[in-house]
Amino acid sequence: MHMSSNLPRKKSQRGHLAQRGQGLIEAILGLAILLILFHAFGSLIVAAYDLLGNSRTQLTARHLANERIEEIHNLPYASVGVTGGIPPGDLPQLQTVNRNGLDYTIRTAVIFIDDPFDQLAPVDPFPNDYKRVRVDVSWTGRFVVGESVTFVTDIASSSVTGGGALSILVFDANAVPVPQANVRIINTQVSPQIDLDLLTNDNGLIFLPGSPPCDTCYEITATKTGFSTDRTYSTAEVTNPDKPHASVIEGELTEISFAIDLFATINLTSTRDRANNYTSLPNKAFDFRGGKTIGSDSLGDPVYKYNASLQTNSSGSLTLENMEWDSYQLILPSGSWDLAGTNPLRPIIALPDQTLNLLFASASHATNTLLLAVTDASGSAIASASAQLTGSGGYDETIVTGEADVPDFGQAFFSPLAAGSYTATVSKTGYTPRSDPIDVSGQTEYTIELDSL
Repeated sequence: MHMSSNLPRKKSQRGHLAQRGQGLIEAILGLAILLILFHAFGSLIVAAYDLLGNSRTQLTARHLANERIEEIHNLPYASVGVTGGIPPGDLPQLQTVNRNGLDYTIRTAVIFIDDPFDQLAPVDPFPNDYKRVRVDVSWTGRFVVGESVTFVTDIASSSVTGGGALSILVFDANAVPVPQANVRIINTQVSPQIDLDLLTNDNGLIFLPGSPPCDTCYEITATKTGFSTDRTYSTAEVTNPDKPHASVIEGELTEISFAIDLFATINLTSTRDRANNYTSLPNKAFDFRGGKTIGSDSLGDPVYKYNASLQTNSSGSLTLENMEWDSYQLILPSGSWDLAGTNPLRPIIALPDQTLNLLFASASHATNTLLLAVTDASGSAIASASAQLTGSGGYDETIVTGEADVPDFGQAFFSPLAAGSYTATVSKTGYTPRSDPIDVSGQTEYTIELDSL
């Protein structure tokens, strides 16, 4: 009787526990739903606040731009211009104001416009037909940083002003115009002096009628964020500059162009030669020189735009960032090392926006050496070609050109040699064999091109 009387009580306890567990689950689910609702409601409030703030910020920017436009409309025509600009004036090119706790930057640009209605310069003797004003207002802070408001207006005058016309074109490595490139123009030889920052239009062009005439006086620099820089040079910087400061002649058109493009990155690795298994060579000094020149010195020798003495680190590596697209030469200083190969072959072509890995091998110095490169008709290196070098005194050595993953890709390095005349015979399956005479003296380099069958 005692045992049977406890059974219903145990069932009741289990049922009570089940109800409590179910109630706890329902409470947790209810809390989760409540949190989701609170999060959605909070996100809605934040989104509404941002939308209202963005609208108010843009409205304030439009008011600031409109204020500047109205200010300019109330100026005499001769005064419509910016400080250091073409045309000159007293308006600041850049101005920062604070409204409602946010900093707004007002950028003002004023240029002459040559209207095609009465023909264009140089046919048009007075190309500065009217002035175009552009006001850009941008801001920093919480609300949509990076956006801007732009107002443009034209202002005309019945009078005619003189000067010449300056046309500036900015293009990239493929001769494609670069829009919104930054162009700075400085001229300290005229009064008032010019110090002007402008952006190229969608055609990569800036056209400035009414530019004050003067001789080699316009210092012009063109660049863009993430791009290389091209500019004019004075004779104080380069004796005979390729691109001297621009001149403007009364009633004539001066045209000047600049080439810029995205930077390249070059990762260099220095190793020993094949005979030393291409082991790492740390702290290796070398010269690295681009092919572009900015002019010539007083002796007529070229002045290179990039020419640096560099050194790899303790791991035999070096990374060169912000490198202009160009063809580069790697040169070892005379001394205890000779260049035993580079991958890719020299000249090393760096393209815009490219990351290039460059390997170069060094061998112990010898008085006379030969670095022989084997290429196809396109100039590409050929791996595993048989290169036999024969010469006086019974010299006869055959070396296979390096594979694609080593520093002497497509090359064979012969060292040491005696100075004199040699014959290099190169063969590779699928190509016509070729023999060339080579005179070796000092560190000699030679390239043999094979024709495919």
